[in-house]
Amino acid sequence: CECKESDTPSRAMGPSGAKTLCNACGSRFRAGHTSMPEKTEDGQFLCGDCKRAFSTIGALGGHKRFCDAGTWRCGWCACKHSECSGKGPGPDGPRTLCAVCASPFRA
Repeated sequence: CECKESDTPSRAMGPSGAKTLCNACGSRFRAGHTSMPEKTEDGQFLCGDCKRAFSTIGALGGHKRFCDAGTWRCGWCACKHSECSGKGPGPDGPRTLCAVCASPFRA
């Protein structure tokens, strides 16, 4: 992989053998990915679904677990995730309302 030794605490198994990938790239390889994620001109990693940029591949990996491809909307006020300060629980389950609308359900 193209990651620096200083970016990861240890190395992982890859298609070329033991210790050929960093931990983040090793996780991608085990999950079935066959190539590096797309990068911006300034070297940041792009999410393939929502096109958000991340400074490290580890940050991209953490984001991918929760990425909704930019389609999430609050169940009450219909705001987008980028317009609110977070997602919260509502009557329809976890992460169905924006933080403001979810405040009555947290108490």
